[in-house]
Amino acid sequence: MPGSVLTVERSVDAPRKARARVRELLGRLGPERTDDATLLISELVTNAVKYGPEQGEIRIIIDEHEGATRFTVCDTGAGPLPVMRPLERLPHQGGGHGLRLVEMVSDRWGVERGSTRVWFELDQ
Repeated sequence: MPGSVLTVERSVDAPRKARARVRELLGRLGPERTDDATLLISELVTNAVKYGPEQGEIRIIIDEHEGATRFTVCDTGAGPLPVMRPLERLPHQGGGHGLRLVEMVSDRWGVERGSTRVWFELDQ
C-alpha cells in the first residue's frame, strides 16, 4: 500500500470515524492485524482528542515498509511528548491504559517531536 493520509475532525466521534476509515484501507493485513490496527488507532485518536489542542484536525499516516505497516497519529499540539504512566498512577476505574495497550499489541512504537506524533508498527 502506498502511503495514505487520512484526516478526521477533532470531536467525540473522531475515534469511530478513524476506525472506519482505517478498516477500509487494510484488507491486506488480514482480520487479526486489522483488528489490532483499528484498536490502536482508536486509542491514539482518543488521546489526540482528549489531550490535544481544541482546534485542528487529526491526521493518520499509513505507510508500508520492510514487511511492516506503520501508523502515525498526528495532532497540532506542541505540548510535552506523551509518556506511558506507571501502573500505580493509573486511575482505578477506566482510562489511562492507551499507550500500554499500544506497547502490548504493536510490534514497535514511539513518539516524535514537533506536533504530537505517536506511531506504531504491525509486522505483516
